[in-house]
Amino acid sequence: MATTYPVSRWKIGAVTITRVVEIEGSSPGTFFFKDAAPERLLQHAWLRPHFLTDNGRAIASIHCFVIQSEGRRIAVDTCVGNGKQREVKAWNQRNGRFLEDLAEAGFPRESVDTVLCTHLHVDHVGWNTMLEDGRWLPTFPNAQASDTSPNSGRESRRISSAARPNVPASPSPALASPSSTRRRCTRP
Repeated sequence: MATTYPVSRWKIGAVTITRVVEIEGSSPGTFFFKDAAPERLLQHAWLRPHFLTDNGRAIASIHCFVIQSEGRRIAVDTCVGNGKQREVKAWNQRNGRFLEDLAEAGFPRESVDTVLCTHLHVDHVGWNTMLEDGRWLPTFPNAQASDTSPNSGRESRRISSAARPNVPASPSPALASPSSTRRRCTRP
């Protein structure tokens, strides 16, 4: 089966970067910036057609980049996730195909060895955990989790399957980030 959205790949030297989209579409510009009204955005012709619709709605993509380098598979930002309570209606209790799309792009979740979050917004950390048999577990069982947020300390640790029982049963906000998942998985 084909992925939900087209998969993009770039090769830079020996590094391959693959973009796997979870959600793509248009939103009011004010969703992102309070002053991004359509009439203001439409003043910038260069935004159309890739970043702006003809009626001034911002085109946005929630996606994961997978970086392949020196035998590593690094997932950068893990999108919104399924089955989680979110304030944004389109993101709330999703039941999308992201993991299937990721696997069809060549990256089954077990093959990812590092998860890196650029920051800890819910649309960047959603697939750090997944609901399995009524429990929230790390989605990428063989990955080290790391984040680049200012308070992260930039440390990373392996999320072992032995640590899984320590993950809370509910999708608490603390489970949003790999660093919090890491702490809950490795520090009971």
